[in-house]
This record gives sequence, structure tokens and C-alpha cells, in this order.
Amino acid sequence: MSTPASKPTISASDIAVLAGVGRSTVSNWRQRHTDFPKPAGGSPSSPRFDTAAVRAWLKANGKEVGDLSADRTLWNAMDSLRGLGGPEESGELVSALLVWRYVSDPDSAGFDNTLPSETWWPYLRDASVAHDLFPRIEHGMQAYEDSHPERLPLFETFAGSQLARRLLIEAARRPELLHRVMAALSSFDAASIGTIFVAFRDRLTNSSLRGYDEFATSAVLVDLVAAVARSIPGPVHDPVAGSGRMLLAVGAQGEERTALTGQDVNLAACVQANQRALVIGRDNVTMRVGDVFETDYFERGLAQVVVMDPPYGLSYHQPERLYLNPRLPYGSPPKSRIDTAWLQIALWYLGEGGRAIVIQPAGSAFEAGSAGKIRAALLQNRTVEAIVALPGGLASHTQISLNLWVLARPGETSDPESVLLIDHSQIKDIDVDIVAGALQGWRDHRKVPSSLPSGAVSLSELIGEGANLTPKRWVSSSHGASDIDEVRTHVEALLRTTKEIKPPQKLRPDSLIKGGQEHRLVGIADLVKAASVTVLKTTDRVRESDYGVEGAPVVTGAWICRNEMESRRINLGLLEHTPVMTQPGDVLVQNTGGLAARVDSEGGRVLLSPSYQLLRVTGEVVRPEYLAEFIMTAANKSQAVGAAIQRVRLQDLKIPLLPLAEQDRVLESIAEVRRLQAAAGAVLRAAAETRDALVEAIAAGTITLA
Repeated sequence: MSTPASKPTISASDIAVLAGVGRSTVSNWRQRHTDFPKPAGGSPSSPRFDTAAVRAWLKANGKEVGDLSADRTLWNAMDSLRGLGGPEESGELVSALLVWRYVSDPDSAGFDNTLPSETWWPYLRDASVAHDLFPRIEHGMQAYEDSHPERLPLFETFAGSQLARRLLIEAARRPELLHRVMAALSSFDAASIGTIFVAFRDRLTNSSLRGYDEFATSAVLVDLVAAVARSIPGPVHDPVAGSGRMLLAVGAQGEERTALTGQDVNLAACVQANQRALVIGRDNVTMRVGDVFETDYFERGLAQVVVMDPPYGLSYHQPERLYLNPRLPYGSPPKSRIDTAWLQIALWYLGEGGRAIVIQPAGSAFEAGSAGKIRAALLQNRTVEAIVALPGGLASHTQISLNLWVLARPGETSDPESVLLIDHSQIKDIDVDIVAGALQGWRDHRKVPSSLPSGAVSLSELIGEGANLTPKRWVSSSHGASDIDEVRTHVEALLRTTKEIKPPQKLRPDSLIKGGQEHRLVGIADLVKAASVTVLKTTDRVRESDYGVEGAPVVTGAWICRNEMESRRINLGLLEHTPVMTQPGDVLVQNTGGLAARVDSEGGRVLLSPSYQLLRVTGEVVRPEYLAEFIMTAANKSQAVGAAIQRVRLQDLKIPLLPLAEQDRVLESIAEVRRLQAAAGAVLRAAAETRDALVEAIAAGTITLA
């Protein structure tokens, strides 16, 4: 690796994070300050800067100087590999190298001093020759796996990584790429590797790349299952463990967690689980690769806690192989949906006195046919202890409603003649401790919780109604109904909003004067020629997966048309070109699929779609607000062309050109109307909320009217 490439570099987005400012501020610094550090690498569209030089400049200019989190540093290293491989490969590569540092760094708690010395991290970090770097790492990984077979699979995805091969080839031409990864992995204390690995993997799951990590259970479901299982002692098993987040979370809480075992059909998922277990110091984890319906690695009844968040609505590729499967004693599931098979698999591995906690789609509680027969058999054998209906949106990859099932071995449920049903579906904010406490109270004392809408329903009633276990069907509750103080608050808010409606002061019937002649209409093209307006368009093309919850806000149709908050953000470092960013006073126009316009009063938004145009007012001919208002005339909207998708050409848009003073008077009157419109909207919302609170409270009997 060359000496210049040995200096750590950061992107403009990183500089913004270091200084606690926006990306546009960094761009202004670069343009206005001749002493700002020049790019030390990267490309013209995505320059990288020497970290030390940037820190020194920020300090010298009195700017705030913070730090990049280690997981962000790793994220940037992974992002630098764009073009060599996809996010899946990049994430696996960085994760594997991070785990390798954990076992090969003498300063790490996981250091194995029996590894060949030439594979130790300090040697690899300081290596000057790139071509044999990964072969040495692979040699060390093989040596580690040979001496720790209980950890397998651990490095298999790295050994077969084509990205590693491409990176080595590319390193001959751009050695800074390989260095950047190694430097990022070496930039933090070895004692923090476990915490950083978890943060990095969670960042992958929750970032703009979410959806590729199909093995991940959402954080809220992990917390919920771990809380419910906390009071149940004993070893834990997950037959579809995925990346192991739930298995390890349950293993970290509760007593007598002597063994954590799991299985998954996906090799990459099992590798992730074993890597996570290793770096967080869990040495009692056993993961196996294989289809649980075909390969049974674990003995029946091995765990007192069985947890599962299986794939929802999955159809099995060979349904005939399930007919005589001994682990499905209550019947074969429907060919199209094997959800009820997972419940039986959970019971197969459940030991005496234990509990299985299984996440299921809501449909598995009421679907008819063979699914209904399986539910009836589960009830008849006294295996269903409780079901909690959860609100929609808790899963990582779907908005469907889910249920949490608590199962026991036949005859071991708390109450052999009834099932606890809890309807949490209308309560969006889940307090996992309240749910866990409610289920424990039922298990230990047969206590029906008063803190949640719930009820104990007899088996005879349930079976008589087709074994329909949907909690809402059985639980009648006033939960969610407002009490008298809450209803009074709604009424007071309604009265307050009606008082805030004030008639227009400037816009009155007598303020309107009959026009003498038509105003001159000018086109957007005319304003551009007169240097009064500049049109900016985007050339960037981004993937859906590039959008996320961090970074610069992105201009969207919802923001332009309905004044909604931005629903999309993007890391500007992902873009190939310098992006088109809005400035205060820019007019954003949607001219595809409907015509709309809005003034950006703050700036700092990024334009990424050809469906939107940016008009920047550069002269003293037209006000931005006036331009936005009069773009949306009926005459302009009528210019839409196209058979399938209607589009208005920018050159066809025209506005009446008035003197600036008259534009200001028009805008004052329109502003009054818009304020009145907003106030009326507030009244409508308050009236709707008051109506709902009143109806629900009266229906629940919490209030009556005098």
C-alpha cells in the first residue's frame, strides 16, 4: 500500500457529521474558504478529504469537532466498495473482517494465540503488500475453524466471497480501497469490537438497505419475545433462528440459560448468528444449517424456552413430505401456507415445564380448512396457553398484523380449560414489560390482566366456534375509550380551534375591483431567457434501496402536493454526481401525474426525480411565492398531455406578470385564505377526534350526557 493512501480519509457527509452541520454548509465552506483542505482522493463527484487536515481546519476556524461513530466508520468503508459488489456482499465482508480482528488481535478479549503469527491483526494491518493479505486471512480463518468446530459455520461466506477477490484485483490499481477497509476496522479499541459489530449489523438491518437482511426480526419483536421469556428459566432453542438476534437476546435474559441452540436453512444467516455470538462473548451457542422439516439436528424436548419468528405465509416446496412428518402430530398445514406447521415444530422441541413463544400472522388464528383443524387439535390437547394480538407494522418487512402465541406441552398449560386472549391490536405503543407481566400472571396465578383488554375463554366455546382464536372476536373491552377528562379535553380543543377562525381582513368583497384588461401572460421559458428564473433538473439515478432514514431530505410528491413531512432521506455520499440541492426560496414543481408547486423556505433538500423541476428565482421580476401560486392555474393544468401518465411540459406553463407591488398585495390576500384553510382543517380534525372520543366513551359507559 502506498504511503499517501495510508492517511485516513472522509467524505463530505462525514465532515458534516463531525461538525454537526448540514451537507450544504460543507459545500459552502469549500466554495468560500480557499484554505479548506483539498480532496485527497475519491472522485470529482464523491471527493474524500484527509481526516487530520479537516479536523485541523475545523478547529482553526472555531467549528465544532465531534467524532464519527465506529459503526458509521465501518459503514463508510463498506460504502466505498460500491461497484465491486452489492450491499449483501459488502456487509458480509466487513462483518467477517471485524470478527477476524476479534480473534486475531492480541488486544482483543477473543484473541486466540494459537493462530499463525503472520495472520495476527497487527501484521495484517501494517502489511505493505496487498496481494497476499486476504489469502493470509483465509489461512488464519481456516486454522481458527479447525480448532473451534463448535463455532461453525463462522467464516464460510468470506471464504466463498467473490467481492474479496474483486477487491484484491482492484487494490492493484487503487490500493486506497483495501486500505480504507483495513483502516476503518483498526480505528477503534479492540475492547469495543462486540458492541461495534452489533451496532454495525443493526445499522445494516435498519438502514436504507433494510430488506436485504431477510434473516432479521424487528427490534420491537425481539424485545417483546425476550421480555415474555425472561421469567421462564432454562435453555433456549430457535428452529428458524435467522441471524440469531432473537435467540441471543432471549439468552441474555432469564436464568439457567445453559445452552442456546438454533437452526436456519440459510448459510449466511447462520454465519451471522455465530459471528454475533462470538464477538459478544456467548460460548454456549450452537447453530446448524438446514431445513428444519428435512434435517433434524436437535433432539426432541431439548429446551424449556422455544422462540420463533418464522417466515409468514410461506408455501413449502415439497408439501407431500409434510404429510407423515412425525413433528407435525396435529395435521399437515395447507399447501399454500404452512404457518400452523411452525406451531407444531415449536412444541416438538419444547421440554417439560417450558413454554414456546411463536410470532404468527393474524390469519393463522382464524383460517378455516386444515389450519382450523390443527388449531382445534392444539386446543383439545391443551397446548395453547395464551394469544396476544399485536398491532400492524411490527415486522421488519411487512405491515400485516401479527399474533404472539404462548404454547405449552400437552396438558401443561396454566388453565387446562381456557385460553387467555389479549387484544393489543389497537394499542400502537407496546410496553413489553406489561405484556410480559400479564402473561406471567396468567401462567403462575391464572390472573386475567386488568391493564390490557383481555379475557379467559373456555376451550369448549373456542372449539365450538371453529377454533377461532382471534382475540378481538372474544374480548369486549372499554380499553382505548376516553374517560370523562379526556373527552372534556377534546371538547375544549374543538371550542378553542373554532374561536381561532378569524375572517380575512384584507380580502373583502369591496377590495375586489373589476379588471379592465387581461394581464400579460409570460411563460417559464420567457422568464428563463430574461435571466429571472433558472431551471435545475437532476441527472442522478438511485435505487429504491438507497433511500433510508438518515441523510438529506429528498423532494417528494407528498411534500410538494400535500405539505407533508419528507418521508425519504438519502446519504449524499451514495450519489455518483454532485446532487441538485434546494436553496431557500426555490420553487419545486411536480409536472408528472398532476401539476403542483411549492416554495422551499428552508432549503437543503435534494432533487432526485425527473418528475420534479426546480425553479430558482434569480431576478427581481417575480416573487417565488407568486410563481408557485400561479403555476397551478386551471389553464396550466389543462396543458397536460399523455395517454397513460399525464405530463405538463415546463415550457407550456404561463403566469400573469404583475408589478412586484401588486404581486405582494395578491400574496397577502392568498396568505389570509391559506391561514383560514389551515384553521378550518384544524377544526375538522378536532371535530372528528371529539366525535370519536364521544362515541367510544358513551359506548363503553365511561361517560353519559347531562
